[in-house]
Amino acid sequence: MTIYRYFRSIAYLWGLCCLASAVAQERDWSLSEALPVDDNVTAGQLDNGLKYYIRENKKPEGRVFLRLVVNAGSLQENDSQRGLAHFLEHMAFNGTRRFEKSEIVDFMERAGMRFGSHVNAYTSHNETVYMLQLPTDDPGLLETGFEILEDWATSITLDPLEIEKERGVILEEWRQRQGVGERLNEKQLPFIYYKSDYADRKPIGSMIVVRNAPRERFEEFYKQWYRPNLMGVIVVGDIDRQEIEQRIIEIFGELKNPEGALERTPNPVPDHEETLYSIDTDPELTIASFRMLTKRPIAPDVTAGDYRRMIIERLYFGMLNRRLDEKAREPAPPFIQASAGITRIAREKEALQQSVIFIGDEFQKGLDALFSETNRAVRDGFTESELERVKADVLRSLEGAYEERDKTNSDTYAAEYTRAFTVDEPIPGIEMELEMTQAFVDDITLEEVNAIGQGFAQKNSRVGLFSGPVKKGLKLPSENELVAAIQRANSIKLESYEDEFLDEPLLADLPEAGSIVSESYDEIVDTHTWTLSNGARVVVKRTEFQNDEVLMSAFSPGGHSLMMNDEYLSALMSTMILGESGAGPFNSVQLEKRLAGKSIEVSPYISGQYEGFSGSSSPRDLGSFFKLLYLQATQPRLDRAAYSSLESRLKAMIANREKSPQSVFQDAIEEELYGDHPRHRPLSLELLNEIDPDLALQVFKNRFKDFSDFTFVFVGAVDIDELKSMAKTYLASLPSIDREEKGRFLGDEPLPGKRNVEISFGLEEKTSVRVLFTGEAEWSPENRYLISVVRDLLNIRMRESLREENGGTYGVGVYASLSREPRERFSSGFAFSCDPANADILIRAGVNEILDLQERGVRVKNLEKVQEIHLRGYETGLKENGFWLRNLVSVAREGREYHEILDFPNQVKVFDPYQIQEAAKTYFNFDNVVVAKLNPKHR
Repeated sequence: MTIYRYFRSIAYLWGLCCLASAVAQERDWSLSEALPVDDNVTAGQLDNGLKYYIRENKKPEGRVFLRLVVNAGSLQENDSQRGLAHFLEHMAFNGTRRFEKSEIVDFMERAGMRFGSHVNAYTSHNETVYMLQLPTDDPGLLETGFEILEDWATSITLDPLEIEKERGVILEEWRQRQGVGERLNEKQLPFIYYKSDYADRKPIGSMIVVRNAPRERFEEFYKQWYRPNLMGVIVVGDIDRQEIEQRIIEIFGELKNPEGALERTPNPVPDHEETLYSIDTDPELTIASFRMLTKRPIAPDVTAGDYRRMIIERLYFGMLNRRLDEKAREPAPPFIQASAGITRIAREKEALQQSVIFIGDEFQKGLDALFSETNRAVRDGFTESELERVKADVLRSLEGAYEERDKTNSDTYAAEYTRAFTVDEPIPGIEMELEMTQAFVDDITLEEVNAIGQGFAQKNSRVGLFSGPVKKGLKLPSENELVAAIQRANSIKLESYEDEFLDEPLLADLPEAGSIVSESYDEIVDTHTWTLSNGARVVVKRTEFQNDEVLMSAFSPGGHSLMMNDEYLSALMSTMILGESGAGPFNSVQLEKRLAGKSIEVSPYISGQYEGFSGSSSPRDLGSFFKLLYLQATQPRLDRAAYSSLESRLKAMIANREKSPQSVFQDAIEEELYGDHPRHRPLSLELLNEIDPDLALQVFKNRFKDFSDFTFVFVGAVDIDELKSMAKTYLASLPSIDREEKGRFLGDEPLPGKRNVEISFGLEEKTSVRVLFTGEAEWSPENRYLISVVRDLLNIRMRESLREENGGTYGVGVYASLSREPRERFSSGFAFSCDPANADILIRAGVNEILDLQERGVRVKNLEKVQEIHLRGYETGLKENGFWLRNLVSVAREGREYHEILDFPNQVKVFDPYQIQEAAKTYFNFDNVVVAKLNPKHR
């Protein structure tokens, strides 16, 4: 259910988004009326208990998403099986009745699908979910996909040799997760999941079991819990619903449930009368934070009345979070960030959550601000003006989803139906959700919304989680001190909130319009190009890929490379500083309020070689979009109070950066690559002190005072004539002084030679490895593609070698890119984490794969896989706005013809194995290589 996803996501509650118009039929709703199943979904249950959900959906075209959902996870394990639900999920990719060893992954890659992106699985406390994405232009591929699902459901072979090999992979997955976050989880989860199995039954399990469990234990779990009455099959995509339903009945209808199977019973999280506190330190923590969870049973969501309550909750927390965000923007902010909302912590339990990230050791100040602001909302409620703005946002978000109902990605629907199966989430469909929202939202009163805050008055089943760094002079509160601090915070009586709203138009005076001095049309790629009277160019591609989306990217050569080294930091931070300041007469808070109910985003940037804008808009909000762009370009604002707030928060975030192993590691690599170059110094408080906000404003004005060399690219559901009119008004009127510029080379290239970086820093018994190659190489579109082929070939080879054959790492990532500016160069490498004792062995294994490609050449089977993966990616990309925006910008920057974008299929087949072998020698050149290792502190 669309609105359900938003309510249960704390991240979403930080910013309500996206919106467009819609018209839906209204009717009178009975609040007791049960929510129906979307007419676009075929949902059913077989006699053996297996449930299925099918939806025909053509986004992306020619693709189908398949899922097998098993309603069993780590909570169903016994003590001797801890970790085997997850281990079994891994084994599903290592041999089934029809597919030996790694043949499933091999089949998917031959079909043009990427391992990880298009074939994957996950195990949680309560369920195990297997996922496939396949092309539908070959019926045999879909049939094979069903065979894979059937084999997963019934015929995982659990080959003893494969089990032994996979033990190492699981151990490395466990090792990779170790760190400060996992250490805090170990301490805090027993409080959150007080006297329940959730804390002890983490999906990764016990490494003692993982190392030693015999095959019989896997078999026991598999036979006990992989049974049809605990399974769901989900199929969404470019398919025929009736045909798919018939195939599901044929394939899964004969499956039998085992006799005497254990009942799947609930795993409750017990209530407790007292408030439990966990106060924890860790040497690698860089900031202190606090969370208060007020646990309660999951609220029902099966009727129209339940849906109305969820709208009210969304309104409440939307307003509360905006107030907390305003507090963070005060000149002397009380915290880095704070939030409140509802989060699901278990199948049967949710929690009201209040959280705060402190500035340094200002714990009392942060707690005072969080709790007093929450209490003010409970005491005084919100204002009518706040409610009207958030209502507009809620309504527009549902309208936007309605506009995109036939352009929503199939994977989104598949995830929604997974929740329908596992937690009984209603799936009434966006049409009905919008209808209910339109029917309910206007009549929801401020009193109803304010009443939600009474949930914070609950005193039982609360958990307070306080964590902070280990630092000389920093003392975390004891439990008694924390209780007293919260009591003090709750006793503060703030004055009633005043809604600061600047009631002025976004742009007071429309600029004097310019003109279009020339036009051209590329019929091959369907793009319009206009040259404006101020010299700027506009490139437009109208699409129907999304109904409610227009994307924009603008660029001009120059960037902060044109700034002197002593101006660099201010230039680098200028758009952030000015973004926090607002624009024109509006500060940032006022501007956000002025834009309530609109789906627009405009973000200026200054990068090394370019300055420009990125943005997006709903088609019906384009007028406001252009006004905001014009305002930012011509009336940048420096708000010193806003800068003071930003500076305080930034300093707090980096004050203890030296405690982070990954930060220390990255700094060491950067120093080895670039020496003491002034533009590659590690981030520090001293560096922040060099930033001059006045200089930041000056740099911004300098970079955005001449639009004669700007190119604006628009892709999406635009009306060409409307956009042309707006371009003349808002873009052709931008200032122009006809200066000729391009970014400059600053000499900040990686130093040549073979070097090693090895540091010992960190508590966990793991080593992080990065091997980096750099050098000069000729840039061309063909070579840019060629380096991607080498990268993907090595990704396959290293996965097979380091993970599958050696069991030495959970995953290895290979990267490689070719840049044109400021000079033609390449950057490549690979990275992984592992047992420190195996680091050198695995580095050699990775290097050997590179040498094997360079000396013995390409394995034809792998090349065919990579070519098919690239062609399939291009196939879906052609129907995506983001693909066209990226490529049109790239072509425009490079001075090429737009129709060259369509040459990609020819590039895929043009290179022979010898050319690829030679490219591997160029882009993974051992003359310039850095081998970097981050070891545990004791090594």
